[in-house]
Amino acid sequence: MTSSVPTPPPGRQPTEGTAQYGPAGFEEFFRHYAPMVHRYLIWQEAEPSILDDAVQMTMLSAFRYWGRVSQLDPPTGWLFKVAGQRLQDARDANRRNGILVGADALHSKAAHSDPITACDHRLDILAAIRKLPRRQQEAVALREQFGLPYKEIAKIMGASPATVRAHVHQARKTLEAMLGDETQEGADA
Repeated sequence: MTSSVPTPPPGRQPTEGTAQYGPAGFEEFFRHYAPMVHRYLIWQEAEPSILDDAVQMTMLSAFRYWGRVSQLDPPTGWLFKVAGQRLQDARDANRRNGILVGADALHSKAAHSDPITACDHRLDILAAIRKLPRRQQEAVALREQFGLPYKEIAKIMGASPATVRAHVHQARKTLEAMLGDETQEGADA
């Protein structure tokens, strides 16, 4: 079995010593962070029809600004902020093209028609989170799903850490009321 090294597109040269195109380390960065951006956008209620486009546009922005992004430790704050902007860009493009998108488009018909999936406790929690105000959704997703500190979340949301704490606190309180004892059962499992 022989392996062939791909030839670079016109005007591009592979990174020295590899068959990699683009800045050194970006391929590994992409493999690590693209799934994380994908999960973040799901939490942000990205419509399935634009989810992959928003992830790709986010990673393209990271590629364009690689010199700066590669210096960030960690780059998640920058990525999530850009991902939110790219998601909005994709929604705006759909609206301009007459494609309506909204929260109703998020609820997968397959998820509701499949009794096993419909019973999944995680889907119940996600459905409850989607009923929260947008800022609370964003704050609780960044805190609970991604474990980011309040200061980092504040940078992403363009708010103060105290405001972020208030959003997370209120979201938790509302979710507890919405889900009742289900949250305790899920925590014991």
